[in-house]
Amino acid sequence: MSPAAHKLPLSDLLANPRDLARWALHVKLREALDPERPEQLRRLWPLWRLAWRASGAQRRRMATELQVVFGPSVPPRQIRGMVRSCYRVAFRAQLEELLMGKLSAGTVDKFLDLRGIPALDRALERGRGAIILSAHAGSFMLPIASLSLKGYPYTQFAARGLPPEDVAALHPEALATNRWQREVIEVKESHEDRLPANFITLDTPTRELFRLLERNQLVALAFDGRQGNRWVRTELLGRQALLNPGAFRLAASTGAAIVPTLCHTPKAATSVCQLGEPLIPHGKDWRGLMRRFITEHADPWLREHPEEYGTWLAHCRLRAAVDDHPLFIDYAQDERWKAHPEL
Repeated sequence: MSPAAHKLPLSDLLANPRDLARWALHVKLREALDPERPEQLRRLWPLWRLAWRASGAQRRRMATELQVVFGPSVPPRQIRGMVRSCYRVAFRAQLEELLMGKLSAGTVDKFLDLRGIPALDRALERGRGAIILSAHAGSFMLPIASLSLKGYPYTQFAARGLPPEDVAALHPEALATNRWQREVIEVKESHEDRLPANFITLDTPTRELFRLLERNQLVALAFDGRQGNRWVRTELLGRQALLNPGAFRLAASTGAAIVPTLCHTPKAATSVCQLGEPLIPHGKDWRGLMRRFITEHADPWLREHPEEYGTWLAHCRLRAAVDDHPLFIDYAQDERWKAHPEL
């Protein structure tokens, strides 16, 4: 072992095969991909089976989550089929993310079938901006590339980077980090920054979101993200969930329309992003707006396409011990979630 290796943290020396595989994809394979040749990615699609075979613990978490959502009436064999489909979708979404920063207005449509642009334009005709509200489902990164490359002023509000070292140290089972993960994040975000989109995090003052909407621009968020300081209890997929009401409060405060944006990954065809009809806020009633989005858009879409959501369900279950706002309270590690109000 070299002298330099002795200075590396143990977590860097003992990276698991999954981290090394992600590093090989995001750091090495990315360099060889040409967005003019979509067949390159298609040839790699079948490799999802390797990820499925190598992820026993994650497979079990995913199966548990899907069984809870769909209930005992769905036989285990069918649940196992859903889990396999989840890996197919997740692996393909990772492959498509490798093109971020390489795509152009002339190539992005080869990888994403963006539907519903007239609905988005109707939202912007009101002159108050629009809030693109999505889920962590399917190739949810491609709409950032597609809309920004088509000339829409686009700002994505999201968590970036790795978790703080002190937090990761307290929860190594869920937040362990190593040099391979750090390099993946660094390369991934540097390529995202090549897009004409803007990325902001929780460190950005909230007033900047108001300014963007005042300029009739797009602000994008994930309704199921786990970052934030405020949470409300509401029903999602037949369970009690804790969701951040920030997007709905922002819409109610500014008058900006919410545009539901949900992704689907057909088995042998181009990924699809559907922009839904704008949800117009009625005064300051953000709660009603949130109910409409969940009951009319998010919940039915995710029930119809569970394969798009299994990876996020498993991820959130693993992180249940990290904070006081697990996605679903039925697997909360303690009773801190009770401090959050009901919708």
